[in-house]
Amino acid sequence: MTEYRLADLTVGIDTEEAGRAISAHIKEQMKAYECADGAGGRPQISVHLTKGMIEEERRIQGPQFPVEYLASIAVYRAFCEQALSFDTLFFHSSAVALDGEAFLFSGPSGSGKSTHAAMWKEAFGDRAVIVNDDKPLIRFLGDRTYVYGTPWDGKFHRNENLRVPVRAICFLGRAQEISIRKIGWQEAKILASDQSFHAGSPDHRHRMWMLTNMMLNRVPVYRMDCDISVRAAETAHRFMVTEAENNVHL
Repeated sequence: MTEYRLADLTVGIDTEEAGRAISAHIKEQMKAYECADGAGGRPQISVHLTKGMIEEERRIQGPQFPVEYLASIAVYRAFCEQALSFDTLFFHSSAVALDGEAFLFSGPSGSGKSTHAAMWKEAFGDRAVIVNDDKPLIRFLGDRTYVYGTPWDGKFHRNENLRVPVRAICFLGRAQEISIRKIGWQEAKILASDQSFHAGSPDHRHRMWMLTNMMLNRVPVYRMDCDISVRAAETAHRFMVTEAENNVHL
């Protein structure tokens, strides 16, 4: 069993049953999060990857994906189920940190999350850091909400092993003109419903929705329709930081 740190949790992952090739793939994917011997302490979460878990993931994801990908997602799913008990939630988004605060861009596939995040890098240079481009973790510690990088980071493989406080969440849509507005809890919950971790058991689903509601109550939420441009990134940042109570149509 190899130990890792994810969302400030020590996680023991055993992939032996899945075979040497899959074990090597997962270890390489997660190497930036691996603990030095004994440094992580006793695991708070343990994941034992089995062939049955991989086959279940094939049923969920589809047969077109390579077995290494299915095995990796099976590990993450098992971790996310247990992490719910530690006030830790998977939220499908691209997380960008700027000047020590994180902005989460979410939406369905094709809404432009990754491309918009790349525009923040272009607009703000080294001030902007992509914490995770697809599958970050959200953890609630005291009265603070943090986003963490993970090695499950989308097709562009952009992640950093960081913890950053969350400033805002923004749901994206495609449009030729840029518009952004703050939205209420009910609208935010509808938009978030397809982006949070889909737990299997009733207890896990209840916990997932409790944490999702906590996130939406704690963090300002916005809706932005835009093109893919540096101007859209600059507008998003300016509005979410300094114009939270006004609508912008540019």
